Amino acid sequence: MTESARKIIDKYRGQYSGMVAWWIQRATGLLLLLYLFLHVRTVHKLSQGPAAFNEAMAFFGHPLFKMLEIALLATVILHALNGVRITLIDLSVGHERQRQLFWVISLGIGAVVFLAGAIPIFLFSVLKI
Repeated sequence: MTESARKIIDKYRGQYSGMVAWWIQRATGLLLLLYLFLHVRTVHKLSQGPAAFNEAMAFFGHPLFKMLEIALLATVILHALNGVRITLIDLSVGHERQRQLFWVISLGIGAVVFLAGAIPIFLFSVLKI
């Protein structure tokens, strides 16, 4: 790893973790909004009859969309747990430990919950074991 890359990583590991968490919250919020529009569009297919809805569901059954479901799971978990961290900080709980809250709650617990959900989706929907 180059020296400049190391400086950037060290910069965001320390005092700027709150800024990184802020950007993550905004980015995941926008991604969830995009998913919401796709979801509403798909449910709207029901108004066109069962055949149109079944066609849309068959399209979403492709393994690529199953991988996108795993990405959606990661987005929801990260957004939710970062929201919990923000709520705790707003309630003045752990304000002095904001960096640790980000790493432990948003990323640590998030990784465990993500793996608990992503592994079954991957095994049974993508690989079809």
